[in-house]
Amino acid sequence: MRTIGFTALALCALLAACGDTQKSFDDSFNKGFHENFISSCTSSAMRSGVTQDVANKLCTCASDKMKERFSVREKMSLKPEQVNPIVAECRASVTG
Repeated sequence: MRTIGFTALALCALLAACGDTQKSFDDSFNKGFHENFISSCTSSAMRSGVTQDVANKLCTCASDKMKERFSVREKMSLKPEQVNPIVAECRASVTG
């Protein structure tokens, strides 16, 4: 009986550690995704004639919306047809 209790306790600790590892990975991925997306998006927007201030607002808006709408796994394989409507939505709200 003691062995079963210890095994169950060890299993719970292992599962909790896996949850912490997954959360840590997700947090790290989201941070890197946000930084890389904003950098790339801002550069692209500025090349098309948008001011840096507007580009930063637009790209931050889009990145925040993607974080809300997509899981880490989904963000790993986003396609332009998923991103473009979000950028258009943010463009409308930023440029008014």
